[in-house]
Amino acid sequence: MTREEYETRKRRLDEQLRAGVELLEAAHRQQVRALDLVWMTTAEEAVSFPHLPAEASSRPEAPPAAAPAPPPPPKPPRRTAWQLHNEVEAALAHVPEVFDRNDLCRALGYEPDRGSLYRTLWEMIGDGVLALEERGGGRTPSRYRKTDTTPAKPDA
Repeated sequence: MTREEYETRKRRLDEQLRAGVELLEAAHRQQVRALDLVWMTTAEEAVSFPHLPAEASSRPEAPPAAAPAPPPPPKPPRRTAWQLHNEVEAALAHVPEVFDRNDLCRALGYEPDRGSLYRTLWEMIGDGVLALEERGGGRTPSRYRKTDTTPAKPDA
C-alpha cells in the first residue's frame, strides 16, 4: 500500500464517520420529536412544545421522515395437501422450457411460501418431472428444466 492509498482510505473512513455521526444525530432528533408528540398527547397536564436548543436549531434540518409504511398484506389462506403441487404442475404449461422461481410465481399469479415452493420443486425433480438446470446462489435463482416425463397424479 502506498502512502497515497493510505491517505485516500483514511480520508474515506473519516468522511464515513462524519456521515454516520450526522445520521445518528438526525435520528436522535426525530426520536426526541416523536417522544415529545407522545408526551403532548398523553400528558395529564397542559404541556407546550419544548424549544429546540440553540445548537440543534443551527444545524441543517434533517429531511422529513417518510410516511409510515402501509400495513403488510394479510397472509394468504393455508393451502390444503397437494394444492401447491397441483398448482405448480398446472403452471408449468405457462413457463418456458428452462425457468426460475420468478417465472413460476408469475404463472401462478402469487408468490407461495419459499420453503413450500422449494420442497415442491425438489419433489418434482425427484419424480423426474423437472431437472435442475443451474443451481442459484445469492440473488440468482436456481433454474429448472421441464422434462418430457408426464407427472404422476398424487394420492390426495
